[in-house]
Amino acid sequence: MSLDQRPREKALRQGLNSLSDLELIALILQSGSKDRSVFDIAQDVLIETEGLSQLFNMHVNSLMKIKGIREVKALQLLAGVELCKRVLKTNAYRMQIKKFLRMLFSGLKVEYGYLTQENFVCVYLDTKARIISHRVLAIGTLNEACVHPRDVFKEAYLQNAAGVICVHNHPSGDPSPSLEDINMTKQLVSIAKMNGIQL
Repeated sequence: MSLDQRPREKALRQGLNSLSDLELIALILQSGSKDRSVFDIAQDVLIETEGLSQLFNMHVNSLMKIKGIREVKALQLLAGVELCKRVLKTNAYRMQIKKFLRMLFSGLKVEYGYLTQENFVCVYLDTKARIISHRVLAIGTLNEACVHPRDVFKEAYLQNAAGVICVHNHPSGDPSPSLEDINMTKQLVSIAKMNGIQL
């Protein structure tokens, strides 16, 4: 690989946000093993974590099932995850809830607001309104993203969440709720009340 294509050089030149998921993992892992390149290992990490969606829940032993990853590399990956969790929790804890929500929605708008498909996203909160995690529960078409309430609350139970914030984008740019949006929201409100979860 030419020098300017290497993740470290690319990140220094263009910024970390220019790296693909594969390149970011390769940068964290730093090197490959005797018979596997760092990109081969990084690709297996993406597969094992379902495109990073399960990385927050991974254990050292799970990552060590990947050929080329031993204790040190597994800990390097999970240390990055733990650092991310702590940054999110610290920032959320220090903010007043209104400021927190404004910043959260600004971030979500940047991430999902300009996509060409509807994405239904849930942010799960602890008892102090700090972020535990956020999940994309459905990716749909230009005008709908079908999600079932059980998926929303299944994740809430698994995360031991006290609160859930549900959002989705409208690729049209018009944020007016559809009839389906309104009915879905009513359903979620009803289920959340029954289960003692703040929606």
